[in-house]
Amino acid sequence: MSGDSRRYARIRKSVIDWYNQHGRDFPWRHTVEPYPILIAEILLRRTTASAVSRVYPDFINRFDTPECLATTRQSTIARTLTSLGLQTIRAKQLKKMAMVIVHDHNGKIPRSHEELQSLPGVGRYIASAVRNFAFGERTPLVDGNVVHFFSRVFGVQFSGPTDEKAWEFAQRFGRPHESELYWGIIDHVGTVCLRRNPRCVSCTVSGMCHWFKDQ
Repeated sequence: MSGDSRRYARIRKSVIDWYNQHGRDFPWRHTVEPYPILIAEILLRRTTASAVSRVYPDFINRFDTPECLATTRQSTIARTLTSLGLQTIRAKQLKKMAMVIVHDHNGKIPRSHEELQSLPGVGRYIASAVRNFAFGERTPLVDGNVVHFFSRVFGVQFSGPTDEKAWEFAQRFGRPHESELYWGIIDHVGTVCLRRNPRCVSCTVSGMCHWFKDQ
């Protein structure tokens, strides 16, 4: 095992161990069913997990299948999402996505990356998230939080979550299919590795962090 591989393994273990003790609890983290996971990832865009957690249980109970969502009036869907903002846009996108799932995929969430990414409102990140969390597929996940974590810990710079080099780095970092690893990074950035005033003294990876060593 190379030096980088050993370092990656140590950091992965530290993040997962930290998550198992301090990770946040959200309802979509307790299922491997593709539909509720897809809905959660759609709702999480451009808002916070805490905000989504307040509407998600009711949303899933009311629209528990793609068929139900596809046949519901857009205005009704929008009313359930008022607290998230952009509810009209979100409702239109969700209904359109559900209709495609029903008409083109017999009401089943597709498994392939290409078919997932072809759904309205689903890009590379959401497709990868569904493949990881619902189907256990080995595929890297990169969003703004992951880019921030990589930048701080490894001292690497990317232009953003769409930077192909960031996805390549995530692939090298390894085992991106592990839910606990990804959720650990997200929660760590949200509660410890803050963009402003990071809490390095309580950070599980500070001893291996490029940014901390340079302070």
